[in-house]
Amino acid sequence: MIHGGICTGGLCGCKYVGETIKIFSYMKHVIFDCDGTLIDTSGSKYKLFPGIKELLAELSPHCLLYVWTARGRSSTLRILEELGVYSYFDRFCCIDDSFPKPHVGGLIDLVGKAPKHSICVIGDSFNDMLGAKNFGVMGIGAVWNRDVDMHYLKDAGADFIVSHPSECSILIQQNLKAE
Repeated sequence: MIHGGICTGGLCGCKYVGETIKIFSYMKHVIFDCDGTLIDTSGSKYKLFPGIKELLAELSPHCLLYVWTARGRSSTLRILEELGVYSYFDRFCCIDDSFPKPHVGGLIDLVGKAPKHSICVIGDSFNDMLGAKNFGVMGIGAVWNRDVDMHYLKDAGADFIVSHPSECSILIQQNLKAE
């Protein structure tokens, strides 16, 4: 949470606790689901989906990146650290931090009062897309996970359906407006 320009840590899991920071309204804000979107949990060993690390590297200079997940905080941070992508993210909202998806409380904790036209949610579940819709932001349905039904995501309110992470950056570039 940011109070008077100082990050107090709070529930957001921000890595800037105690530092003076500003969430720039001219930035784009991209919120990722974790399991099934960033990481493939189908095998005995978790791994990033192909193209995820490249997408994060491409977006990070121009966007603030977040994780909104139904996974617990300690395992989320450990897995993302082990997979080498933790440092790309500015904040995390996990199941033990806020109300569960699709409640928008976690999204509010992540982006505060950033302009809605500068925010998108990328996820693979009905609750990810419903949360984006309820919050009034763009939802990108990720179907690179084989178990996801694109029609189900569309019914939940996905604005776009993508089959590979590389498709996300052009949608973000064309549809999100930074101030």
